[in-house]
Amino acid sequence: MKTPLLTLLALLIGLSCFGQEVEFSSSLNTSTEKRFQNAYGIGLQYQHNISSKFKVGLGVHYNFNNVKFDDIPYVDGDPNLIIADKIYSSSKRFSIRLNIQGLLKNNENVSISLGPEISYNYLWGQDQIEERQGQTSNRFNFIQNNGLTKEIGLGLISKVEVKNFISPQLSLCFTIRPEFITDGVFAKGGNPVFSGVLGFTEFQIGLKYRFGK
Repeated sequence: MKTPLLTLLALLIGLSCFGQEVEFSSSLNTSTEKRFQNAYGIGLQYQHNISSKFKVGLGVHYNFNNVKFDDIPYVDGDPNLIIADKIYSSSKRFSIRLNIQGLLKNNENVSISLGPEISYNYLWGQDQIEERQGQTSNRFNFIQNNGLTKEIGLGLISKVEVKNFISPQLSLCFTIRPEFITDGVFAKGGNPVFSGVLGFTEFQIGLKYRFGK
């Protein structure tokens, strides 16, 4: 995990020396996967204008979450045979993202952009599980390692940028990123819990710095 992160950070820093915009952001997630519901995150993105109407973005983002939820993985007709799990989960997601944004509005005070985005995602974590069997007092506690999953994501990026925030070089950005990720490939070892189609909606607030005029 450290190698792709360091490589991309070095690339982003190098591009910023002659590029146009670098944005640092924080985020909050909603997700169809309970382990990532209300997850927090931080991210870094480089953006470059390719015309007066379009810009491209390349970025990395890291999400993390600690959450407690109930799961009923197995139910029989007899209520005494119902198995229910209380899960204390610690989960992480690292994303590499590429997007193209069309500028719907762009002037000296504000810009509004919208466009498609593709991402490559790493998901992993650990669950502490308390298993309860039916109406009895039986309790079983164990730890489950959730194996690394690699998934492709497709989504949209919509951004509102308020320019001249504090200084002419800074902008305050509000971004919404809905996406679906699927086609998971699991690493050896651990339990493959991040399977099927997962939905994410990420709400971001960030500061963008513009190089040059």
